[in-house]
Amino acid sequence: MLLPRISALLLAASTVHALKDAYPFLMLPISPDDASRPQSRQIALAADVEAQAIEYISETRRDRYFIFTQPGLQAADFQHMPKLRQRVSQLKDGESAYVQIPEVIGCVRTEMIGASMVEKLGVGATGGMREWEMVSLPVGMVEKDRVAEIARTDDQIDRLLAELEGDANEPYLFIYAGNAAADPANTSVEGHRDLPYEMDEPYPSLHTDLKRDTRTYHIRQSNSSAENPQSHLPLFEKYKFLSPALFMGLTVSLILFLLLYVGVSAIAGLEVSYAAFSKEMGPQAQSKGKQ
Repeated sequence: MLLPRISALLLAASTVHALKDAYPFLMLPISPDDASRPQSRQIALAADVEAQAIEYISETRRDRYFIFTQPGLQAADFQHMPKLRQRVSQLKDGESAYVQIPEVIGCVRTEMIGASMVEKLGVGATGGMREWEMVSLPVGMVEKDRVAEIARTDDQIDRLLAELEGDANEPYLFIYAGNAAADPANTSVEGHRDLPYEMDEPYPSLHTDLKRDTRTYHIRQSNSSAENPQSHLPLFEKYKFLSPALFMGLTVSLILFLLLYVGVSAIAGLEVSYAAFSKEMGPQAQSKGKQ
């Protein structure tokens, strides 16, 4: 009894995870007598929907084509689009007059559909195709802002369809599809990585003064010796690397080396005569010591 329940839960979890990347697809109007028209269904793969749409468009000539894409669009968002739902329900041929797939696994590449129109029908040269990418609807978007953005999209699509339906002499094809939206968390992380590191400066004014002094020093060195005010400065102010402490240390070291040299030379110059050595260490001195 427990095993079937666990299996059902795992199946439901996998289905929910798969539908996280599902987006709706809508295409209208469709001729119900055309055998190549795509079929409306609840779930489909993006590759299949894309291939069927390209095949149908290549075999059915229209005067004008309109493609709307909206990142992050979900099937539940159509509840906040009353104008579009009303126009879809009023199509004269009913459900066969449009293709509606609420859950398309993956992203339908509308740019590939548009490229197929340009290649096979030549609509790009005549200006018969227009594409819009609406405002993105990320997952973490506030519900109030999301509903307001969907309502604006609904108004724009309604104005377009009202204009197209008023001109019956120019048949059209309208496509509205959702695709993946950028993750705001990843976007913020990437943006943070691109920011350069700025070190905190507890003394910004001091830092500015140091930069100003360095610039003045380089300008002075670039001038000629006649115009350079440092040419008349004392030795220890003109050459900062030769500090007084270093100069005093070199002087003391030289004096110590001179004293050491004199001492070693004096010790090395001492000479003892052989006569004095023989008098102290000779046989006579030893015999006197024995007595």
